[in-house]
Amino acid sequence: MTTSRWLPAGFAAVGVLSAGLVAMIAAARTAGTTPDEPGRELPGDELLPDASIVTTRATTIAAPPAAVWPWLVQMGYHRGGWYAVDALERMIGAGDFLTGDSADRIVEELQNLAVGERVPLNDRMHLVVARFDPGSALVLALPDQPLEWIWSFVLEPVGDGSTRLLIRTRIAARDRWVTPLLPLFDAGHMTMELVQLRNLRDRVEAQHAATSSR
Repeated sequence: MTTSRWLPAGFAAVGVLSAGLVAMIAAARTAGTTPDEPGRELPGDELLPDASIVTTRATTIAAPPAAVWPWLVQMGYHRGGWYAVDALERMIGAGDFLTGDSADRIVEELQNLAVGERVPLNDRMHLVVARFDPGSALVLALPDQPLEWIWSFVLEPVGDGSTRLLIRTRIAARDRWVTPLLPLFDAGHMTMELVQLRNLRDRVEAQHAATSSR
């Protein structure tokens, strides 16, 4: 087949792959949620109402909110980590955690947190605690950067003693040049957050089961 005949097929294949990638990212923006959860108002929404991209991801954890909350409080660089892809965090200079890898236990010395305090992302950047409702909602905001980012962790009790963990991300550009980069941030954050949800669920459930059996 001549090059001229290959070109249309090649462009078509690229188009199909691109469309598939876009569809996958769009679906992942609501991964794990029930039909009503993405449209619900959650803590932190009021901080960036005109976000360009909004994601809501969720999982059910077989433990009560009180058992999940300490794992959220200890997150961060030079803290308990993010429960995501530690090797990738280290590659980008954000993987230096107090516990080595992301914590696989509750670290008592990392349980002090309050509104206005910093949660480091790396040696140069940090998030700020914008809302701190013990056992219910932790909202982190990225201050004074070209990218606006609100990251909300919400715990809701389920009747059987489990917890719905909802994570909502709202992003927008403070500076115009950042706007074309938002989809890249969205895609990268998607990977991290999907792993984070799974690891958080598994670690909380394992520790809760071990504690309950004593």
